[in-house]
Amino acid sequence: MKACPACAEPIQAAAHKCRYCGTDLDAYVASREATVEQTLFSGHPKVIYTFGQCVVSVITLGIGFLVYWLQSLSTTFTLTTQRVRVERGIFSKVQDNLELFRVDHFDLQKPLGMRMLGQCAVHLHSSDEGMESVELYGIPDLEALADQLRECSLRERTRRRVMPIEHL
Repeated sequence: MKACPACAEPIQAAAHKCRYCGTDLDAYVASREATVEQTLFSGHPKVIYTFGQCVVSVITLGIGFLVYWLQSLSTTFTLTTQRVRVERGIFSKVQDNLELFRVDHFDLQKPLGMRMLGQCAVHLHSSDEGMESVELYGIPDLEALADQLRECSLRERTRRRVMPIEHL
């Protein structure tokens, strides 16, 4: 036996519908989970994510690698089911947040140098005036993560009852 999450009456543990209030338990749990923010990725981008960066690192005998390492260390991406957070800086930090319901569309970019290393970049275009675009790069399996972000964006729009405005 377990308690119904909607009415708290005791029901069978394997039940999919409450016999007291008639709530569909699977749909109820899914809708509650949609409101909870879950982290999809959190971390720094890869130090070297294009073939051109590999060439520069070799030609400069590792000095280029140190520059790219500092750039990677100074950037942190946190992708959740509700927002994209980009934190920049090593000593002084600046944090930008983009709510996913504000994202208008995604561009997936695969230049030759990135494709050679199995990487891609995702460009998010938003209706937020303060943060009109965000570029995500150097994240493992970013192409699949972009599809997941798109689904989360659509779910957030539905949850918040937000309709996109077409610009003419």
